Amino acid sequence: MEFEEMNQRAYRRESPPDDLTPAERMIYMALCLLYELHFAGCYTREEGVALKRRLEQDFAQYRKQETEWLRCQTAMKLLRRCDLPIVQGIVAEADKAFDAPER
Repeated sequence: MEFEEMNQRAYRRESPPDDLTPAERMIYMALCLLYELHFAGCYTREEGVALKRRLEQDFAQYRKQETEWLRCQTAMKLLRRCDLPIVQGIVAEADKAFDAPER
């Protein structure tokens, strides 16, 4: 779903569609909250427009991140299928790096 469609749906106080990605859902809910706060008089129109622009920038950034995560996930799936020992070593090191406890 594109940002402007989300924006219009949030303005009309519609429920979010079921097929939103996690990032889209977060932006949608933020737009809903922004409009509720604006309708309650907490933000002026200008403040609301500035916040909406920031949400639109975040939306674009999150969409790029989700695309990159999907690429990485696809690459790892393909690498896991490979029987070459060197590839399996790389996969094992990647798994170890992400399974390590945070420091």
